[in-house]
Amino acid sequence: MTHGCTVVDLVLHATREAPEELPRRLCRALCQGLPADGASLVFLTETPYRQLLHATDPVTLRLEELQFVADEGPCVSAAVSGKPLLVDDFRRPLTRWPLFEAAMGDELGEIGAVHVLPLTFDDKVFGTVELMRREPVSLEHDATDREMVRQAEAAARVISRVMLPSFWRLLAHGELPLWKPSDQIDTHWGTTHQASDKLAAHLDISPEEALARLRASAFVTGRPLPEIAREINDMPSDGPSWPSR
Repeated sequence: MTHGCTVVDLVLHATREAPEELPRRLCRALCQGLPADGASLVFLTETPYRQLLHATDPVTLRLEELQFVADEGPCVSAAVSGKPLLVDDFRRPLTRWPLFEAAMGDELGEIGAVHVLPLTFDDKVFGTVELMRREPVSLEHDATDREMVRQAEAAARVISRVMLPSFWRLLAHGELPLWKPSDQIDTHWGTTHQASDKLAAHLDISPEEALARLRASAFVTGRPLPEIAREINDMPSDGPSWPSR
């Protein structure tokens, strides 16, 4: 956490430099201004067209991947409700999200708490910010944790205003600005949707059903969904039906 500046100050500063790195700079500002060990930024969180813009580290990235595979979890619930959601102790049973918990297994044992903040306009949600901490938080007993939650919510309101024009561009033109790292953005989830379209054409099913099959394969095998999607995209169009084994 950076002393002397609020997280809102850091977020505003992040918008003034390196526009091609905006999502990465916003996530970095959140980690600098808050006691957060990781952060991610996502558009269209609760829909099949979910688009990851940035995740700061492998643990936060895997947290996003598993929620997309399970189609449930803290981010999805916060996006549906339109309200911030804090899981203050992530090591307790997550009975609210049984599929997500099953998909997670022992992978995310180092996460202590997760705080999700919806990105909104006119009470409509168009994305989420997710903050990851390695230690649980205590709002009941720790005034510092309560203040950090308040600051995080203020920062999310600023990020909503900053990111809304890019969201409208995505809706209107189906494209995002040329943000870096572009490979992370394309892999999560451009590659996956390309694979679902290819699989749908190959099996004569809908893209929605094809995406459901990809998710199911990731869920059952425990493999990252983008890895499975790359295999589909690399298959010759006249190759065997997937999965081949």
